[in-house]
Amino acid sequence: MPLFSRIQLYILKECLTGLALVLGILLLAILMIDVVEQLRTVGGDVSLSILGALRLSLMKLPQIVEQTLPFALLVASMMAFTRLNRRSELSIIRASGISAWRFLTPVMGLGLVMGLFTMMVLNPFAARLTESFEMTRDRLLNEGRPTLSVSDTGIWLRQGDETNQIVIHAKRVEEGGVNLQDVKMIQEERMYSNGRPTNDFAFARRIDADRAILRDGFWQLEGVVENIPNQPTERKANLAIPTTLDASTLLDKFASPNTIGFWDLPHFVRQTQAAGLDASRYKMQLSALLALPALFVAMALIGAVVCLRLQRMGGNSQLLAIGSLAAVGLYFFTQFSSSLGATGAAPPIVAAWSPPLFVLFCTLTYIAYKEDG
Repeated sequence: MPLFSRIQLYILKECLTGLALVLGILLLAILMIDVVEQLRTVGGDVSLSILGALRLSLMKLPQIVEQTLPFALLVASMMAFTRLNRRSELSIIRASGISAWRFLTPVMGLGLVMGLFTMMVLNPFAARLTESFEMTRDRLLNEGRPTLSVSDTGIWLRQGDETNQIVIHAKRVEEGGVNLQDVKMIQEERMYSNGRPTNDFAFARRIDADRAILRDGFWQLEGVVENIPNQPTERKANLAIPTTLDASTLLDKFASPNTIGFWDLPHFVRQTQAAGLDASRYKMQLSALLALPALFVAMALIGAVVCLRLQRMGGNSQLLAIGSLAAVGLYFFTQFSSSLGATGAAPPIVAAWSPPLFVLFCTLTYIAYKEDG
């Protein structure tokens, strides 16, 4: 027995055609705008060619697809069912005894499949390219600025300027990341040739400390052991190391949730928690990705439901406007709820699943009321 009937396959084909058309138009327009934006922002500070701007924009393209796909599915669903309605095909389908639940099944199935595809395939691919985009952009704009990452061995932090670079490792952190425990610092200084700076750095010193506390403009080290080449080891109670970091921006140097793929997020959350950092926004990202199938199904159903009213009965424009407003409201409600989950004000699971499930159940209730009485 086939999974879909011929009529259901026909409706699915209409939806896929609309989805391809909408995505093509949206991505082409967004890509053109983003190339201009890269030329304006990055090109305003450094020399950037059109091909370089296009390369940066193409790195962002998968993430743009991920973000616009729910709305593309909504518009595609509206387009498909509007065409079916105008050609009186919906009336024929209803007259043949097929219920709304059956001819809406392809839309729900498409939303479910697209949500799973986005979560498990598109998101990891987009995260990898987004990480490459941010690294490339930061290398162009912020060479020498501090970076922060987490691994199984603890926290790794890099800071420096044009003359020296310092790599900092800490086994754990406290007080939201401004108090590093069991710290090792490796300092390298830029090498010069004939009085001119080169791209090479040479080892300058290694510093081991029991603790490093981030103060205003410097790291305050305690229990210090300093090793400088060709000099005896020196022990100090305290030592100050200049830094451009401050407590309010330290965690902002941490990896963006958009650069971590779905399959890597659970392990990354465990690493972040083990390092003593707040993992709320990564938990929120994971929960939001898990809720994508429900969001996609809700978007697809909204687009279909507002186009089920027969053309001769009128009022279709109002229903389309209501559906569009509902979709926009769902988007802003989801963003607001995600902000609550990322800051720890609400449990990530509740913040991620509440908006799409609420809209999905409301839509299903509306269909049951209108179609089944």
